[in-house]
Amino acid sequence: MEKKIIILTKSKKHSGYCVAGIDYETGEWIRLVSSDSETEGAVPWENLQYSNGETLEVYDIIMCRLLRKCGTIVQPENCLYDETVKWEKVGKSNFDEVIKIHGYDSVDYVFENEDTKLPADWIFSGNPSLCLLKVKDASIWVKTFEDKKISLNFTYDDIQYKYMSISQIDLLNYYKNKTDDSYPLGTVTVVFSLTDKYYWNGKYYKVVAQILY
Repeated sequence: MEKKIIILTKSKKHSGYCVAGIDYETGEWIRLVSSDSETEGAVPWENLQYSNGETLEVYDIIMCRLLRKCGTIVQPENCLYDETVKWEKVGKSNFDEVIKIHGYDSVDYVFENEDTKLPADWIFSGNPSLCLLKVKDASIWVKTFEDKKISLNFTYDDIQYKYMSISQIDLLNYYKNKTDDSYPLGTVTVVFSLTDKYYWNGKYYKVVAQILY
């Protein structure tokens, strides 16, 4: 099955990438996953390469051959792609087109509660593990512990969320050399993603997968 997809995330996931976007025709979420169970379906670097040598980027419009849906109770939008067929870039989208096709998601919380994670015993109801939201009072928080922690603070629907992890690679690379401080962004549009269960504590973490402009 061939799908035309607008790519909205190319973020960090284990040793590979979390690649997700929206169906160009329906606006529905699609997360592309590989057959690598050890990385929870992370997309390897070589699968991001087009046949002309270019590399997949956010807002690329691609044609991708899907083998089957492989959604879980946590991530129902997962689709297994054919790793033997290179993705084909067929165009370039932009913020306005994404909002026209998909719009902002209408949710009361960033994934079900006011925390940055869901507990191990959370009961899922089939909602997507991706959402596109406009948030206010956003700021990047940089703090050095044993390692440097880079996270996002923001307000959504009058609820303050603090220290949400970021998996957007270029954002992490930009702020990793910054001094410890809070860096204001104002009002921004964010693609949020919910991880699968963490092996060491069983919880599900919310991450900032991509800030869109």
